[in-house]
Amino acid sequence: MDADRKNYRARWVFPVEGPPINNGVVEVVGDQIVSVRAGAVDEGEYLGHVALIPGLVNAHTHLEFGGLKQPIEPAQPFTAWIRALVTRRNSVGFSTADGIEQGYRECGSSGTTLVGEIATAGSSFDRLGGAGAQVVAFRELLGLSKGQVDEQLTAAREFLDDAESGRIVRGLSPHAPYSVHPELYRRLIELAAQRRAPVAIHLAETRAELELLNSGTGEFVPMLQEFGVWSDDAIPRGSRPLDYLRPLADLERALVIHGNYLAEDEIDFLAAHPHVTVIYCPRTHAWFGHEPHPWLTMLKRGVSVALGTDSRASNPDLSLWDELLFLREQFGEVPPETLLRLGTSAGAQALGRGEDRGKLAPGQRADMVLVAIDSLDEDNPHAALFDWRSRVVATMHDGEWISAE
Repeated sequence: MDADRKNYRARWVFPVEGPPINNGVVEVVGDQIVSVRAGAVDEGEYLGHVALIPGLVNAHTHLEFGGLKQPIEPAQPFTAWIRALVTRRNSVGFSTADGIEQGYRECGSSGTTLVGEIATAGSSFDRLGGAGAQVVAFRELLGLSKGQVDEQLTAAREFLDDAESGRIVRGLSPHAPYSVHPELYRRLIELAAQRRAPVAIHLAETRAELELLNSGTGEFVPMLQEFGVWSDDAIPRGSRPLDYLRPLADLERALVIHGNYLAEDEIDFLAAHPHVTVIYCPRTHAWFGHEPHPWLTMLKRGVSVALGTDSRASNPDLSLWDELLFLREQFGEVPPETLLRLGTSAGAQALGRGEDRGKLAPGQRADMVLVAIDSLDEDNPHAALFDWRSRVVATMHDGEWISAE
């Protein structure tokens, strides 16, 4: 057998596309999966009474807050939370580089092999080293004044032009309607289309955002005035999230972060444009006490949906696995195989890596997670996989173990 050819056998293998395989084997050559099949009793390296699943995909986070020990309070009103977040970021001792490094390590140790990261100005990934999850980094752009358009466009071009490491794919993130002038938004989308770069935007996150777009009033106005960025003509009256969705039709890939309060016609738009994915962050959504998220309605209507953790500023950790367990507990009626797909292949597709990540199948990269299981029901192994006692014990990325107990 080739020195770089390895057979990994587990009690159950979950390919995502296809049923679970009892006593399954995943054959890996270098960083590629070449075979997924039922194995002989003594075949390959037996990993134990574990489940072998694809690497998890955290499609939305802010790693810079990876050093926070607990979410920032107060959670309500939302603008009070933003003020507290800005204060924390500007505090003595806060280190973006340290946070990114800590958050990145946490992602790997909890089973994540692909990350959708919002990269603020000055973010550096130089300290991440050669082993760990692949990062799709969306450069955050802010500018509610028309006078900031050229400056932010220059920053966007420089970010896209910067040399890429093998683990960093670059995209753009016009932050949100309340922080980006419509002209800047239009120009950034045009730039992304020209460069074939993915885009991520926080959209329809709160009802206060909808009020600001529609009438230029509400809790965002005094906050933006305090920050010295508000002008009465910054956002045209009568605007709505659909105005920010329509330009995304021209892109290859786009992420709508949160989408908590999208209207029916906006959901219709998303259903007609599957390359635009809504990223639902379940525990962050619960932290802010939002109204129920329409993710189930979206799935039924054909909208692309994937999952993220958001940051430690609104979540106790960056574990995508814990997001899945939370959903299993809160939405017991949802088939567990649907949850597994949302945490793996759906996220990979959203980040433009569906061709080689997110599944256990020949031709895919060898991204795998070992999940320790208390027991597995022979009749419903998917359900047993998401038992609350199940836990991630090891993570493989590109054929290399990057984390193990």
